[in-house]
Amino acid sequence: MSTRTRIAKYGCLPIAVLVGIIIAIGGGEDDTTSDTKPTPTASATKSANPEDTGHTPQETAFLLTVRAKIPALEKVPDEQILDLGHSSCTAIDAGNSPTAVAARAEEGLQIGAENSAYIVGAAVSQLCPEHKSKL
Repeated sequence: MSTRTRIAKYGCLPIAVLVGIIIAIGGGEDDTTSDTKPTPTASATKSANPEDTGHTPQETAFLLTVRAKIPALEKVPDEQILDLGHSSCTAIDAGNSPTAVAARAEEGLQIGAENSAYIVGAAVSQLCPEHKSKL
């Protein structure tokens, strides 16, 4: 069963789980004003090899991109971040604009509008590039 099929079948459950984890680790703060450049975490570096993780090269690129930009996601498991990315693509597949998807993600995640938009943009860029013209 593909990731998009699982997301369509289970709805927003992965997003709800991710929201809970982000709140639990204190990711509700907006990290967009930081002047320091984040470095890849050990977990992000470890998942850089798709052969070790079972992730596609596109999924690995998405994870590395998102983790480098949003340090609050450091302790969130790869699969939950990927579910968020694939959920974003599924929502766009259903006719929602990337802007609307990012706004909806921000309502639930509370990680800042810029970070939410970044996640959706990275998802489109890496996981559903057929929607790049909508960005």
